[in-house]
Amino acid sequence: MAYSDPSLIRDVIIPVRLNDAEAELLDAVVKYTGQQKSTLLRELFLEQAKLVLMGLADIGTADPAMEQAQSILNFRR
Repeated sequence: MAYSDPSLIRDVIIPVRLNDAEAELLDAVVKYTGQQKSTLLRELFLEQAKLVLMGLADIGTADPAMEQAQSILNFRR
């Protein structure tokens, strides 16, 4: 099969590790929507990434320096 735009080919694989509860939740959403797991996760990721980049959502951070900077900024408000 030839693609009209080769840049649209999705060939990068990223493993994701879930615990049992997360996997059950994913299975439930897949069953509810009828989508494939990889398609659902990709679409959810892309939507969340848009929100983060637009400043409408926060993904959190485990970086103590970033947390300290955020608390200082919040204190000044």
